[in-house]
Amino acid sequence: DPQHRLFLECCWEALEDAAYDPSSYKGLIGVFGGANVSSYLHTLMMRPELVSSLNGLVNDHQVAISTDRDSLTTSVSYKLNLRGPSYAVQTFCSTSLVAAHLACQSLRQGECDLALAGGVSVRVPSVSGHLYQDGGMESPDGHVRTFDAQARGSLFGDGVGVVVLKRLADALADGDQIAAVIKGSAINNDGSLKVSYTAPSVAGQAEVVRAAFAQAGVDAESISYVEAHGTATALGDPIEVAALTKAYREQTDSVGYCAIGSVKTNVGHLDRAAGVSGLIKTVLALRHEEVPPSLHYRSPNPEIDFARSPFYVNAQLAPWQRGERPRRAGINSLGMGGTNVHLIVEEAPEAGGTSASRPWQLLLLSAKTETALQAMTSNLRVYLQQHEESDLADVAYTLHVGRQRM
Repeated sequence: DPQHRLFLECCWEALEDAAYDPSSYKGLIGVFGGANVSSYLHTLMMRPELVSSLNGLVNDHQVAISTDRDSLTTSVSYKLNLRGPSYAVQTFCSTSLVAAHLACQSLRQGECDLALAGGVSVRVPSVSGHLYQDGGMESPDGHVRTFDAQARGSLFGDGVGVVVLKRLADALADGDQIAAVIKGSAINNDGSLKVSYTAPSVAGQAEVVRAAFAQAGVDAESISYVEAHGTATALGDPIEVAALTKAYREQTDSVGYCAIGSVKTNVGHLDRAAGVSGLIKTVLALRHEEVPPSLHYRSPNPEIDFARSPFYVNAQLAPWQRGERPRRAGINSLGMGGTNVHLIVEEAPEAGGTSASRPWQLLLLSAKTETALQAMTSNLRVYLQQHEESDLADVAYTLHVGRQRM
């Protein structure tokens, strides 16, 4: 399944970005993630000539290993020799943010020292359409207008995302590059007090936000941005804002101070990868000190009472500058069936200065093939040209100790 291959590739890339070589790292690395149902396998089953070529092994273990969601994370652990906890997470649309929540719990409990968390959703065939149904989940024109009066649904996209998590004290002690800090997180389920199995719940969503505040030890007025689930549906958007408002109103009466948006307006609904895409967007916004616009917003959904809520839709690129209080954001992810998760993210502590180093550095590159080595050399050259602020000593150190020897 392409989902398995792409998830594996992203896990490798994420570890390289964090500058940790799993073949030499002394600690335990865990893997938490989930995938969509394998439409790749379904497509194969519809082609008799391919089924017959399997020589009757349709139910063989190899088919399950290559396509079943249970093997998504354990295959990564096997191929990269990761010995921490490894298990698949499946909660529909909230899957990848639930994976991040569970990874945090595992780190706190000492089950692992590094954790990969994320999700993937890739449909086969990759080019297809959908039949619009009034009041349904999918948009009639392919645009996602979260919180807008013209919102008619989302559009399902393909995507994969993985983050590397580590206990903050350890990351500071090891001099890691820290992108952001997860202050706390919470998870729950709506139960049956709602219209249907697929319907959202104000009470359930509000409770998970309250629990995240308590777990993180922060107050609502310290949150300046919320990355919403933002399905752009007639039912979903008003309920999500009502739930957020209910949770915030327990701590503040302030109006219109907190920006709200959704990455779904940029990339569509990435299903099992939706939550981690919102997390990555928010972390990048903190790093670059800018809040990206929530696209296609013109006028508010009349069912949403923004005027009396703490929130306003961020429709234009806006500065997110550091102040006296740390910048913080809430990330909301809601799964069909009612599993809700909320994360509180805070800006990274300011990094210390790099110590003096010699003027010349040895840049060590290692690859399995000549072609790969050439590509790696070209990529490094382009990166250094585009990032002249990079400290060459740091680059050299990462290449020496943070890359696998081929």
